[in-house]
Amino acid sequence: MSEEKHRDKGAFASSITVKVSGGGRSIIVGGAVLGQNMPRLIMLDEYRLESFLDGKLLIFAHKDVPGIIGRVGTVFGTHGINIAQMAVGREGDAPGGSAIGVLNIDGDVPEDALAEVEGIDAVTQVKIIDLPKAGELPSWLS
Repeated sequence: MSEEKHRDKGAFASSITVKVSGGGRSIIVGGAVLGQNMPRLIMLDEYRLESFLDGKLLIFAHKDVPGIIGRVGTVFGTHGINIAQMAVGREGDAPGGSAIGVLNIDGDVPEDALAEVEGIDAVTQVKIIDLPKAGELPSWLS
């Protein structure tokens, strides 16, 4: 493990960036806390975004083409799943490359809804992550 400190704060007064390596791959994750108890995901590898970082998240990698966000939203609407917040980040400044979407969702995602999202041709990867609510400790710390 190594640690580097930089004085350049960038867009956030308080942030952290972590590179995690294992199993032959690495991922870079950046986070920040806004105000009190408002954690945010601000970077995931080369994608910059500002997503809530609490509760249930659905993260999906996709091609940056028109209609993908609407199709994912339609799947969740059809299954009665509420999207509380959404953030999208894309690679570079121009459309057509790769992108990532992070949805904060209310409730569980049924397997058939997840399969529908995975079946969208431009979606390349889907992950669900359960995090504690803002201001709460993870169960393994309480």
